[in-house]
Amino acid sequence: MDTKAISEVLGERFDVAAGDGSRALKELGLPADAATLDVGTGSGNFAIYLASQGYRVITGEPSTDTSQYAGRDWALNAEKAGVLDRIRFEAFDASKLPFEAGAFDAVFFFGVLHHIDEGVRSEVFREALRVLKENGAVVFFEPRTEMLERVRVDDPGHPPAANPSNYLHDQNVREQRIEGALMDIFLYRKSA
Repeated sequence: MDTKAISEVLGERFDVAAGDGSRALKELGLPADAATLDVGTGSGNFAIYLASQGYRVITGEPSTDTSQYAGRDWALNAEKAGVLDRIRFEAFDASKLPFEAGAFDAVFFFGVLHHIDEGVRSEVFREALRVLKENGAVVFFEPRTEMLERVRVDDPGHPPAANPSNYLHDQNVREQRIEGALMDIFLYRKSA
């Protein structure tokens, strides 16, 4: 099923993930068989988008997360989109990722960083860089004002967007920013 057909099935939130996700993927130029990590599964929209582009996806969130965004039936959405076979869920804490160093071509945080406790955001960033392949990228999507206004209709206490650079301490990386339609996109690659 193509992105447009999946959008018709899954709706507006998938559109947001696919629209700004495509901007990031164009910039990344990932290999066709890229191993990707989607941190913060939620309803699975970003993992589904990645899988629809042909990537192998591991997605996860803490088993202890009781927020309104966690524990959604992502698998049902992935099945509806026809990509369930390309996504594997694994419960994990983003500050202590259970993966080997250099395991992923890209690590994605779609609308996630601002939900992570500020005290561990630096650790989360270090862990994402640790599991990244040498030529890979860590990508954060953080909501722009218009997106926050939409989200706050249903979630008035939704936290403000975070700037990932504030949590990048003593890391040897290059940063690139892209203005998405509804999300600001921050790409980080290891410096040579």
